[in-house]
Amino acid sequence: MNTDRTRGCPGIPLEELARVAQVLKLLAHPHRLKILEILRARDGVPVHEVAGLVGLAPAATSQLLNQMRRVGLVGAERDRREVLYRIADPRSVRVLDCICKGGAAA
Repeated sequence: MNTDRTRGCPGIPLEELARVAQVLKLLAHPHRLKILEILRARDGVPVHEVAGLVGLAPAATSQLLNQMRRVGLVGAERDRREVLYRIADPRSVRVLDCICKGGAAA
């Protein structure tokens, strides 16, 4: 009996699992998780505001955001002189929700 099928998971292609592993590895960083939390609460946040809320320099925050953008977790949009960041993949919010629920139960 295939336990994956009994759990409603018909089999995830290896390529998709590799992408998920890459995303999870990227999320295994407290500042990136904090950035997700900030972007979940507010849509379209400029780098300098994210940096202030995370407690990092804008350059360091920009690097973290660019890493997240490259794997599709966040999106960026230019608004006049600023680049505004927002969550691009809603699955990242679900990961954050699971982490928050796990932390609350511990």
